[in-house]
Amino acid sequence: MTAPTPAPPWPLLQHALEATPTPAVPLPPTLGRLVDRYHTWLPPTWRPNRRIRFPNGIYILVYHSIVDPEDRSLWEQCYRKGETTKDKFKKQLEFILQSMTPIALSALPALWARGRPDRPYCAITFDDGFVNNLTHAHPIISELGLRPTIFVNSEFAKKKQNFFRVLAAVLIHHGHARHLAANLRRQAPQHPWPEDDPGLFNELKKHYIVNVVEEVTEATYREFLGDPADLNIHLDRDGVAELMRHGWEIGNHTRAHRLLSQQNQEEITHAIEGNADDWRQEAIPLIDFIAYPVGRAQDAGPELWHWMQQRPQWHGMFANGGVNFSLQRTEWLRFSLGDRTEPQELEPMIHQQIRRTLAALQHCR
Repeated sequence: MTAPTPAPPWPLLQHALEATPTPAVPLPPTLGRLVDRYHTWLPPTWRPNRRIRFPNGIYILVYHSIVDPEDRSLWEQCYRKGETTKDKFKKQLEFILQSMTPIALSALPALWARGRPDRPYCAITFDDGFVNNLTHAHPIISELGLRPTIFVNSEFAKKKQNFFRVLAAVLIHHGHARHLAANLRRQAPQHPWPEDDPGLFNELKKHYIVNVVEEVTEATYREFLGDPADLNIHLDRDGVAELMRHGWEIGNHTRAHRLLSQQNQEEITHAIEGNADDWRQEAIPLIDFIAYPVGRAQDAGPELWHWMQQRPQWHGMFANGGVNFSLQRTEWLRFSLGDRTEPQELEPMIHQQIRRTLAALQHCR
């Protein structure tokens, strides 16, 4: 049965946000920039107490791979999308904690039930369950006393599958772009897959075809480079359990990271509820938050909207910008800080997200 198209089209807020141009935000005055840059050089008694203020709301940061640039594994050398070095990661969190109150993701529904947020809160999330979330992110998280959420895929943890974009990056790095493109053309001849390195990697996301790109990429990897499990990309069950023992919440990222926009309701149920069942069998309960794979507006759709409407206990999360100033159960917004670390860079960047969100909310009224 095909789900009816919601009216207005869902996800309304995420669509409006992505259509909103990123506004220019002026840097602080020259004196303020100098204070931000040099105040740590001053004696403690001379340092200004400059607390940066942001509007009340829920600020959810999204991270993926946290790397040590001096000690990269093979896949970390090849796949740089969405990565944050561990030093930059720590500086970003330290900045956030100067002006926001940390909160666990599972506490958000109760917070809204009591009324609008009374201050700026921040929640920290990780997608895809990369191994380096345990080796590099966890020590920093522990030092700062935070309780983040990591969104995991059971098929990745069982080493039955790996994120295809990482495998593609390793294949391309080893000179196999031509072979991967040829195999894709055989399975999906409707698209002229390019053989140049950056072009092919980008097309895999731009012209994603559910199951085809995953299966072809893995088969090509096995043909030329062996077992992809040897790359050790994703946390296994024990790694996820270790994070849970240290207070991390575990969220749902579907069984195998297939885009939900290209699946029907039966397939969506298998992807989300099947993932929860898999982890429950491993004594790892998931919170009722689903991070939509990739997390753009185009990666959701009517079938997913209908599925979410039938399950009011679930909360859905995007990952393409925005701050939460109103409760949107199926459209929680998340944003990344990129590679910025200095206050004079981070403060305007967050204000850009604030202004974009307010403009999108105004458009949706």
